[in-house]
Amino acid sequence: MSLVVPAAALGLVAGAGTRWLLVRLPRGAPVPVGWCEAGLAACWAAVALAVQAGRLDPRWAALLAALSWLAVAGSATDLLVRRLPNALTVPALGLVLVALVPAGSGAVQRGLAGAVLLGGAYLVVHLVSPHAMGGGDVKLAAPVGAAAAGAGWALLPVVAVGAAVASAAVALVAVVAGRAGWGSRLPHGPVLLGVALAVVAVAVPGPRIPG
Repeated sequence: MSLVVPAAALGLVAGAGTRWLLVRLPRGAPVPVGWCEAGLAACWAAVALAVQAGRLDPRWAALLAALSWLAVAGSATDLLVRRLPNALTVPALGLVLVALVPAGSGAVQRGLAGAVLLGGAYLVVHLVSPHAMGGGDVKLAAPVGAAAAGAGWALLPVVAVGAAVASAAVALVAVVAGRAGWGSRLPHGPVLLGVALAVVAVAVPGPRIPG
């Protein structure tokens, strides 16, 4: 039986629930209907398809599902309301660590260390230049670092450098297109989440990934 349709249906339901919760936060983050639903349905269907096709070790499916949930919800709120709510970023670290459990204790330990390393690096940037790095980005860096390092130590610097380069490229394009000025603060969360999801998805393709 195909896993794709049930996974897409679960993503649709989870997306609707996520959007419902975001709207009801103390500082509401209203997201239009369809953003979370379509995003999660597509991501979870892709994860199920990869498992079914034998291209993804099932041990890593939970991590990709959790990271894609964070990517969809975090990107929607950061793009639409320019905020990364604490109610989203703080619990996400625990969710990612739990999602690493099927991959083994080594993955969980790497995840904890990765959260400290990337979160610490973002905190330093925030303290040096608060305009360049918001507090929400610092909190988001912890679960992203956990996901990257949990999947493999080599992924952590790739995500960190890739997100920095991608953010610079997005800022340059925005300035050239007249959508932003030099020094404008653009949402960094979607870039960090997109790079992390892409890197992790590519790095854990098959059953021979060590746990």
